[in-house]
Amino acid sequence: MGLLRRLLGREPAWVERWAVYPGEIGDGLAMYNIDLGAVEAAPVARLPQRLDVDFTYAGDGTSGMPADDELGTIHALDEAVRQALRGLRGAMVGRVVTAGTGRITGYLPDGATAPALPDFPTLAPVATLSSDPGWTRVRDELTPDAWQRNIMDDNQVVQELEGHGDRLSQPRPVEFLAYFPATDHAEAAAEDLRNLGFAVTVERGDEADFVLQAIRRDAVEPPALHEVTWEVRGVVERHDGVYDGWGCMVQA
Repeated sequence: MGLLRRLLGREPAWVERWAVYPGEIGDGLAMYNIDLGAVEAAPVARLPQRLDVDFTYAGDGTSGMPADDELGTIHALDEAVRQALRGLRGAMVGRVVTAGTGRITGYLPDGATAPALPDFPTLAPVATLSSDPGWTRVRDELTPDAWQRNIMDDNQVVQELEGHGDRLSQPRPVEFLAYFPATDHAEAAAEDLRNLGFAVTVERGDEADFVLQAIRRDAVEPPALHEVTWEVRGVVERHDGVYDGWGCMVQA
């Protein structure tokens, strides 16, 4: 989007793309549920006020994550906040839970007041309204890093496989694709991947680039899957290539 349109406050509404990914806050596990459309649109000039709804939960006693019976209540609070923000021409952008605490974040137009929320006694939510025209919380705390984006990319494929009844723990040939601007870069990456046990081919592409295909037999079950894809991505990007993801046949 052009700078002039941002300065004039004429941002179009973004397309919501919600994603869930793990992270860490301090030494504890954190789970993020973030609208990537809002992350990419940030900051939005017409929504300069930030609403944070902080809550607490008992947790599962081990990971610091909500217990199964608490998730429904947290989702209900999510929806209540979402609807309240929409009613004030605002938008919810994300939620983070960690170590028995959670925070839902959204943004509102200038002059809006904090909305009243339904009673959730087990979560004890507290709403706070503050000025944040630069969307600093979104940019500094809620934007996924490269590792988290890799996990999200993996999970999209995993969800497709699970939708077809795939047994993720079953090893099968997994194919990776990448594109390189020059043959020497592609061949250097190919050599590194062969040393990791991949069968690799490099061919000239249709757009004056070079296409690398790497295949190895692996399971595709997270979290081990993420280590494999991260390693392949690292090799590709270290040699100035563009990683294009992975695929495999369903093992039902």
